[in-house]
Amino acid sequence: MASQNFKPGQIVVPEGLIGVYRVVAVSPDGRTADIEKFDVSSQKSVGDPIRSVALNKLSPYKEDASQAAARTVREATTED
Repeated sequence: MASQNFKPGQIVVPEGLIGVYRVVAVSPDGRTADIEKFDVSSQKSVGDPIRSVALNKLSPYKEDASQAAARTVREATTED
């Protein structure tokens, strides 16, 4: 897996974990990151952060067109 420059706030998919996560912080040496589970549809974090996950175990989250369309409809019809 190629080296990525992840930034806080970026949505990622960690290898070996189920779900989508958001980068909370990246270590000063750029080797690890703290991540937290993230609910894409509500755009909110869920649960406590996972500390020191190797950046080479993360890949950027890519939402396909059908997922984006379903999320947009859900957001338009759901009130917070």
